[in-house]
Amino acid sequence: MSEDSPLNDIRTGEVSKKWAESNQLYVHHEKSMSSTNDFAKSEAFSESLLQEALCLFLADDQLAGRGRGKNIWIAGTPGHSLLSSWSYLLMAKPQPITSCLMGLAVYRALAATWPFLAWSLKAPNDIYIGEKKVAGILLESVLQGDEVRIVIGLGINVLSSPPEVPTAGSIVGSMPRGIPLLGHDWTSFLDRLLYELTDALSYCESPLNAPTRMSLLKALNDNPNLQEYFERVEADGTMVTENGKTVHWSEL
Repeated sequence: MSEDSPLNDIRTGEVSKKWAESNQLYVHHEKSMSSTNDFAKSEAFSESLLQEALCLFLADDQLAGRGRGKNIWIAGTPGHSLLSSWSYLLMAKPQPITSCLMGLAVYRALAATWPFLAWSLKAPNDIYIGEKKVAGILLESVLQGDEVRIVIGLGINVLSSPPEVPTAGSIVGSMPRGIPLLGHDWTSFLDRLLYELTDALSYCESPLNAPTRMSLLKALNDNPNLQEYFERVEADGTMVTENGKTVHWSEL
C-alpha cells in the first residue's frame, strides 16, 4: 500500500466503535493498549459492566498482542486491523467444543460477506485466505463465583498485513483487482459476526450436530496448507484424518 493511499486515513477500530454504538452495545476503544484480551479480562466483572451481556473492546494498535500459548499477534499499521475482544457473560463455564464453534463462527461471517475470497480454517484458531493467514482467535474465560465471562480475542488484518510476516495477508490485499472494501461491507460483516458469535455460544454446551461438523470439515479441508485431509469431525470436535489419525481440537 502506498504512503498516499486513502486507506491510510481509515481506522478500523473507530469505524467498528461507531457500529457498536449504533447497535447500543457497550464498547471501549483506545488508540493503543497492551492487549485487548488483557484489558477485557481486567474489566470482566467491573461493577459498571455487570449488567452488560456483551462488552466489546477495541484498539487501533496493540503493544503486546497475544495468540495461543506463547504465540504473539503482530499487527501492522495502526488502525489497519480489527484488534478486538468480545466479552460475553455466560450461564456456565465454556466447554472444549467452544473453540471450534468460535472459529467456525468467524469463518462463516467472513465467507458470507466476501464469498468470492478463498476462506479456510486452520485448527485451532487461524483464518486464511488462500495460503495467507488473515485472522487469529484467542479464547479465554474469567470466573468469579457463579459468574462466567468468555473473552473472544479476534484480530483481523483488514487494510494491510505486517510486512515482516511473509505468511500474513489481509482482506484488502486479497481483493480482486478493481474490487474495493466498502464501508457498508465492513458494517455488514460486523452485523454477521455478532450474529454468528452469539448463535454459536448458544450451542457450546451440546455436542456438535451433523451440519456443524460438515461445515467445519469443509472449512478445514479448504486450507491449501493442509498436509493431510480430514475425513470427519466428531461430535466432541475431534478431527479424524483420511489415514485414521485423531487430532483433538482442545489439545492443539
